[in-house]
This record gives sequence, C-alpha cells and structure tokens, in this order.
Amino acid sequence: MKVKHIPNILSFSRIPLAVTLPFLAMLENKLWFLGVFAYIGISDVFDGIIARKLKCESDFGEKLDSIGDGAYIIMAIVAVIVVMGDVIVIAPYTFALFAVLMVGRTINMVYTWVKFRRVGFIHTRSTRWASIPIFILLPVTVLLGESLDVGLFNVILAALVAMTTIAQVEETFILREMKQGEYTMSLKSYWEWKRDRDLVAAEAPEREEATA
Repeated sequence: MKVKHIPNILSFSRIPLAVTLPFLAMLENKLWFLGVFAYIGISDVFDGIIARKLKCESDFGEKLDSIGDGAYIIMAIVAVIVVMGDVIVIAPYTFALFAVLMVGRTINMVYTWVKFRRVGFIHTRSTRWASIPIFILLPVTVLLGESLDVGLFNVILAALVAMTTIAQVEETFILREMKQGEYTMSLKSYWEWKRDRDLVAAEAPEREEATA
C-alpha cells in the first residue's frame, strides 16, 4: 500500500463506520461505540494533516472527506434521536430545523453537481465550527442518557442544527456566485472568498498591461 493512499483510506473508512453509530449507541456496553466514535474523530483530524504533510491533496480526497463528514453528521443526529427517543419527546421545531437542513443540503449537493459536475460540500470556517458541538453532543447524549434535562436537550439540539443550517446557507451563497473553474472545497468564509476574488479581478488588468 502506498503511503499517499492513507488519507483517502482514513476518509473512506469513516463512511461505513458512521452508519453503525445509531446501532452501537443502543448497546448496553458503550465500549464499541466510544471506540468507533474516537476513531471517526481522530481520522477526521489526521487525514487532512497527513495529506498536507505528504503533499498528496486531491479533489478525490476532498470529496471523500466531505462525504465522510456528511455521513457522520447525519448519523450522529439520528443516533441522538434514537437513543433519546424513549426518554424524551423531541420538540417539533427541532424536527423542522432538521428537515430544513436535510432539504437544503440536498439542494446544494444537486446544484453543485449540475453547475460544476462535482460531488461534495464546501468546507468553511462556519462549517467546521458547527461540526464541533455536534461531535461533542453525541457521546454526551449516549453516556448520560436519562439524566439529561429534556428542555436543555431540545434547546441544544435545535441550536446545533441551526448552526449547521447557517453554514449551509453560506455555502449556498458561495455556490451561487462561483463561476466555472473557480470551484474549491476549502474556503475560510464567504466574505473572505469574495474579497480575495474581487482583489484578483481588480489586479488582472494591471498584470495584462505589464505583460503587453
């Protein structure tokens, strides 16, 4: 096995493992759940680091990373709802926010394919920040279970889904303004991307005059 394939293997492995989270979360013995959860988190951090260190970053690797992240977020929320379903009543607004998130995510994915012929999601600073609390919520919910306060749980869950929705809206604005040949999955934010893009456009005539 070539070393350069390690980041892609780590990214791909998260996809099937994420699907097992709801089932592992229901086990009385939480050791398997915590092991898989820890592996997903560690591999998500190190696949990018390893790819940059080995200078083997690629569009395919970014796609796998995006799919792995998306699979985890969806399965994590499903696992939380499954685990807490017999303990508390999930507030209707939480389900509504989750539905909006899923519909919006699907629209962005289809739009990305139609416009750029790409599969994946744009990674911005807001996306990364939104994923951290969701990552933390799952083990807390599974381990604490019935001791969680109902009202607090619903507020936290709704807030996390709302944060992810905000990140998704930012992605929509970026996709709408991106032109063919500009597509990239890694950006800091909409405003910084737009600023840098406008700066490059403003400097283009000066470079053309200098080379004429």
